Amino acid sequence: MAQKKQWESSLMTAVINKALIKRGRKAMRELDQNSRRAVALSEEVLLRILAENKDTEYGKRFDFAGIHSIKEYQEKVPFSTYDDYEPYIRRMVEKNEKNLLSASEVKHYALSSGSVGVPKHIPVSEATLENYGKYGTAMAFGVMDEYYRNTTGHSFKYGYAANTVELQFQETEFGVPKGAISGNLMKQVKGIAGYLFSPPWDVINPKEPMDLKYLRARFTLERSDVAIIDGAFMAALVDLIDYICENRDLLCKDIEKGIIDESIDIPDEWRATFTSWLKPNPKRAAEIRAAFESGTNGILPRIWPKLQFVASIGTGGFFTYSKKMRRYTGRNIPFNNLSYAASEGFFATARHAEDTSYVLIPDGGFYEFIPAKNDNDDQILTIDRLEEGEMYEIIVTNLSGFYRYRIKDVIRVTGFYNEAPMVQFVYRKSQLLSIEGEKTNEEAVRWSVESFMKDTGLRINDYSVYADTDTKPGHYVFLMEPDEKVPKERIPELRDAIEARMMQANPSYGEKIRRGVLGGMELFFLQPQTYQLYRDLMIKRGTSANQLKPVRVIDTPMKQRFFFRLREIYDME
Repeated sequence: MAQKKQWESSLMTAVINKALIKRGRKAMRELDQNSRRAVALSEEVLLRILAENKDTEYGKRFDFAGIHSIKEYQEKVPFSTYDDYEPYIRRMVEKNEKNLLSASEVKHYALSSGSVGVPKHIPVSEATLENYGKYGTAMAFGVMDEYYRNTTGHSFKYGYAANTVELQFQETEFGVPKGAISGNLMKQVKGIAGYLFSPPWDVINPKEPMDLKYLRARFTLERSDVAIIDGAFMAALVDLIDYICENRDLLCKDIEKGIIDESIDIPDEWRATFTSWLKPNPKRAAEIRAAFESGTNGILPRIWPKLQFVASIGTGGFFTYSKKMRRYTGRNIPFNNLSYAASEGFFATARHAEDTSYVLIPDGGFYEFIPAKNDNDDQILTIDRLEEGEMYEIIVTNLSGFYRYRIKDVIRVTGFYNEAPMVQFVYRKSQLLSIEGEKTNEEAVRWSVESFMKDTGLRINDYSVYADTDTKPGHYVFLMEPDEKVPKERIPELRDAIEARMMQANPSYGEKIRRGVLGGMELFFLQPQTYQLYRDLMIKRGTSANQLKPVRVIDTPMKQRFFFRLREIYDME
């Protein structure tokens, strides 16, 4: 009976994988076809959006019905920010009013941080959700199927996905779901989640506070048939593997005995439920112990021999986590960096395994671009005027009721996929460091850290920068979490190394250092797992784990208190 159940489960997993691959191949074909006529399609998408929404309150205000070209659109409709939509959205959320911004029904509200702690409610249409499912999840399966067929002659081996998504479902008073978009998508597949994901649904969507790190590791580690490790951001994947490595003795003991250790914080009722699903598994425990005998480098294929790929956003600010995950996987496990997306829309997708640039989705909305080197907005470009190697602020007209929306992202065009630009996220305009007009962006900081790691041989798990204006002159404070303890006597040398790289990355910063307009940089190292602790804290405060991005700029008093306190503890050790 047990063998039959296992066979049926494996069959269902294969069926679901095949269905996702089929859908992914279709998405790839659509992207390929649309990218060949991306320029013409750009205007077609815009005019379709305007026609569909001409009778909305916002459409009437800006005469969508009288707009018949990109030029007329740019002349009649101004740039916008969330504040321009907030009065409409409040009426939508609180009174369930319709046809205000979009004729399409709101299927979801994506929550993102707003001013003074009030979350922004970003309306999401059915079309946007479809793009997330098509060009996100399904596309990843299609891309990896293509990768394995090109390299081995057959598709990847089917198995479970070790999933780090954590879902907390909320609704408006009128029953519209809100929260992370991934939660909405996952809820749609709840009925088949047990054949595709590990851990179980009640860990992915917990009903009460409990030790989810343990439970996620406990249930996933017990499975030997994990083929995929996936999650929104690479940091969450590394957190999971770090936890397994640090707690392997406890986890192996519990797997061997079929128990959940009494030290684990789980409500009694749920402890009984989870324990009822377990049984002693000494064979699996022995396999895991044997896998760790060779250390943690390349540990994941030894724990999960069927492991096929890692799917998570590991580009941009997540590069340190990608490097660490690569040490865990070894060189032979391919990565899929998934997408460039936001609450406001799904903008671009990874067309191939290992791509660090994304293909802009021509039918995902209408895009405009402002050259980043311009100090004003007098030059507005469409996709046919973009140049490889240049950086642009991206302006989005999405499928959910935002028009000429400034999301404050700056991207670089790295090339073209047919007519569609390939892009990399570079930095957010709101995350600039500038004490004396030096304008240090995230890319400059990221390049400096990556070069610093090569120069010094140090492995840095994560890092942040603080602009200290309380001193005269003001100066930067660099905080880094090293992979191993750094001897204090090395800190002056390392401080000079990171400052030299920052001066090289941003010549304006270097000039102001040399002139004494800015003070010399300070460098402090943080305790191990500082950033993991910060993510845990933010999750407890209600932030979705699927929306936590790296803290590159310490720009709030709360962040300053948190990180500087852990810096002081490190210094006192």
